[in-house]
Amino acid sequence: MIESTIGKPGYEPARITIYVKDRGIVLEESSMALVNRDTGLIIAMGNAAEEAIDQAVTPVTAVNPLRRGIIASYMLAERMFCSYLRRALGYDRSMVKRLTGATVKKPRVAVCVPEELTEVEEKAFMDAFYQAGARDVCLTGQPLEEAVRCLEKPCTVFVGITWNGKEKERFCINENCPHRI
Repeated sequence: MIESTIGKPGYEPARITIYVKDRGIVLEESSMALVNRDTGLIIAMGNAAEEAIDQAVTPVTAVNPLRRGIIASYMLAERMFCSYLRRALGYDRSMVKRLTGATVKKPRVAVCVPEELTEVEEKAFMDAFYQAGARDVCLTGQPLEEAVRCLEKPCTVFVGITWNGKEKERFCINENCPHRI
């Protein structure tokens, strides 16, 4: 019933960690998605997808939109980032506008990505986060603690992507960091 690329070398799900200014780390999820093979609809994402994979009744495919630190499935990655940003910030911008009439500023997002990305791969990350609702996107190849010190614009949301146990790209916000985020 389950067709999967997960578990093959290089296809392990990445870990997404989201840090929100003044709130700390608010979200740690897997980059796995379960997609219904017949309809193409997303059934579950993140940790929920990992838990639901054994209980799947319909024919599903376990998909990893991020492979080896790059976007392998743009559509799934964009939807995943959108979902994770909404959950991390605690609101859905369109719902707030409909219910209250108030506008909510889009967040500035800094993303830790591998240093060896090509321009096309960097553009894919930036476009995915813009489509997910970011006002401004800054990509950095440094661990986040170092990146925070050298960012020119203040950011609201920091996203760390860790895959395959790579410690170098590990999301590392130090709560005792003297630099204000």
